[in-house]
Amino acid sequence: MVADLIIIGLGIAPQPFRVSAFILILSSKDGTRKGLGWILGWLVSLVLVIAAVIAAVAQPWTLVAAGAVTVTQARLSGVGDWFALASFCLLATSSFLVLELYSVFAPAASTRLAALRTWLDDHGTQVLIVVCVVVGFWLAGRSGYLLATRQH
Repeated sequence: MVADLIIIGLGIAPQPFRVSAFILILSSKDGTRKGLGWILGWLVSLVLVIAAVIAAVAQPWTLVAAGAVTVTQARLSGVGDWFALASFCLLATSSFLVLELYSVFAPAASTRLAALRTWLDDHGTQVLIVVCVVVGFWLAGRSGYLLATRQH
């Protein structure tokens, strides 16, 4: 479960559209304060999606739902399981956290953030395809392995 959540969380973090939107927020007046609000809202959204999937596993929502399904299979029976869930949420939020910290500690670096946003606008689709293919292959391979080694 831990490896699955790490791979899925890392797959969620670099999603170009969200990162570009976050850079725009950081570039606005009081951007770091608004960025913190975005991060908190994102974490609440993760928790809500995971809770919804745990209540009704029938409607997965892209990679976040894949993480939630992984969590539901774990049954969250121990401290390690809860730690894995918290780590998943932090990894899925890591791109926002890194940009927020960068904006706080290097506030004059808005030109670098603008350049990153431009790059993401130009290459975002390719990044999204590569991330989704890698995570998809991981999940498909893991599922195939589990099916092949399942004891009857």
